[in-house]
Amino acid sequence: MSLNERANDLLEGAMASAKQVLHVPIAMGEPEPFTKSALHSEMCVLIGFTGDMEGQLIIDGGTQAFSGLGGAMFGMALEGEMLHSFVGEIANMMAGNLCTYMSLKERKLDITPPTILMGDMKLFPFVAGFSVPIGIEQIGQLNIVLLIHTDKAG
Repeated sequence: MSLNERANDLLEGAMASAKQVLHVPIAMGEPEPFTKSALHSEMCVLIGFTGDMEGQLIIDGGTQAFSGLGGAMFGMALEGEMLHSFVGEIANMMAGNLCTYMSLKERKLDITPPTILMGDMKLFPFVAGFSVPIGIEQIGQLNIVLLIHTDKAG
């Protein structure tokens, strides 16, 4: 199986995870190649994955989008440490679902703890990258970014 096929499975798994974890109506955009070497974000969360493939899952959004999502899911807007905790937990749930999805494709992935990032970030090296916009009605937009560093199965 080629890197493109395995990367497609990873991308499909991330999109399925978003639909399962985000308990609000979402509009999933079309995946696009991600080739940037830097990312500027008001707030994002990064979870690494290791195993048959190594890379990162990044969920990029702003404090307003993440806080609004928390409000829609839990009935109250979140801020400060509660918001950071919520963003990390959303990422944990999505990455955990992604690992389960990949196990059904007979691929083993483990995840690292989430890291909340703000500001400018350099992203290198990676062999493949994808970005998927997720529109959340009356809340804003999140972007899922998948970066693949190595592909041990190939």
